[in-house]
Amino acid sequence: MAVETSTKQIALTRDTAPGGFMERLQVMMVLVARAVLTESGATAEHAARAAYAQQVIHAPQQMALQGAAMIVMGVNVVYTTTYVEATFSSTCSIADIDLQSQIQSMWNALAAIDTPGAVGAALEAGAEGAQPSDDRADDRADDRA
Repeated sequence: MAVETSTKQIALTRDTAPGGFMERLQVMMVLVARAVLTESGATAEHAARAAYAQQVIHAPQQMALQGAAMIVMGVNVVYTTTYVEATFSSTCSIADIDLQSQIQSMWNALAAIDTPGAVGAALEAGAEGAQPSDDRADDRADDRA
């Protein structure tokens, strides 16, 4: 019987052995947090990004547990996960650099930063081949006329 991707991926959150996925996730989240704290203050949403980075640095295990359900569903993680149906367990062979990239790409979402323009455009583009629309571009053109 086929096992759903969500079942395979959530099993990674139980991989808590030394060197297991959850330990690796903690370390990589701290690494990304450190990078966020060094980014320019002019970076979009920097204050919220930095506040989340501070939480990760102060409580890496807790923040990894909180973010794990989102991160395990990232494409980089999904394609490197092996599920063992007999033990209901998963392992992940993702390279550190790819896990880091996955976390970086999800940082704003992990920090619960609402970026409706980016998310909306991505969702709209994925919906039945629809192209993202920018109604604001029409408004800006009207303003210049």
